[in-house]
Amino acid sequence: MRKLLTLFVVVAGFWTVVVFALVSDALAQTPKYKYEITKFGAPFPNATGAARDTVSVAADGKGSILVLRRSNPPVLIYNREGKLVNSWGTGLFVDTHNIDVDRFGFVWIGDRNGQMVYKFTMDGKQLMSIGTKGVKGDDTSKTSFNRASDVFVAPNGDIFVADGYENHRIVQFSKDGKFIKIIGGIKGKEPGRFDAVHGVQMDSKGRLIVLDRHDDDPRIQVWDQNGKFIEEWGGLHLTMGSGFTMDDNDTFYVGDTNGHQLITVKDGKVIDRIGGLQVEAHQATRDSGTGALYLADTGAPGGMIWKVVIKK
Repeated sequence: MRKLLTLFVVVAGFWTVVVFALVSDALAQTPKYKYEITKFGAPFPNATGAARDTVSVAADGKGSILVLRRSNPPVLIYNREGKLVNSWGTGLFVDTHNIDVDRFGFVWIGDRNGQMVYKFTMDGKQLMSIGTKGVKGDDTSKTSFNRASDVFVAPNGDIFVADGYENHRIVQFSKDGKFIKIIGGIKGKEPGRFDAVHGVQMDSKGRLIVLDRHDDDPRIQVWDQNGKFIEEWGGLHLTMGSGFTMDDNDTFYVGDTNGHQLITVKDGKVIDRIGGLQVEAHQATRDSGTGALYLADTGAPGGMIWKVVIKK
């Protein structure tokens, strides 16, 4: 098997990784584009120095990059140049896991072991909470989660919660946080069942695109909003698909935490792959204003966010 050719250079005091080519006989895939990967926002204030300091990252598309940590304060807000402009959240969470900014500019944070999902303003004012704090739900529960992993807000304001660490479902709520229905809810690795849901998005057709990261080759499943399974996208050749985001053209990006790679998926097929990254990408986001991707690295002592620019 041939290997990754990577060039490491130092630019303005930061490590820059420019990936020129990935040639893998096993995957028969070469990156279509060049990628520039740089550190973003580091060093982080009051970091513990341990791994998993940075667990998630989000972008509002207007210039703010939000970092979620397991240090205090847990929410750090940067501008695109990497300057810290605000922080908040100390004492609010049991186990920070995921952060998202919806199309309306509101911030959603998943408190995994706290069994809660919260909605905030950009400056940290709490507007809504969903779940029952400290109470574990099962796959039939309407009011409780069991270590939920992701949130997506639809154009009409409906809220879709990936409840997938211990449960096996997507739970839909109205914009006011009222329960609507359960999608899935049956454990399994067969198509139409969930094993370990870690991410949910919605494509331009209104279909739910769900990352199911079971450890023996993660897959993406496609469901309609009525809870009907449509199809499965397999053959991704990942070890643990965790980071999950998309662009405006239904192109999806998946970070492989244990496999140290990032793949691009279009129409159910892997169209690009960069490997050999010294990054454990747990969560991912795309800045719609610039097209840059950001990866939250859970393996870096003290935490790390990586900015990925695709050179087309």
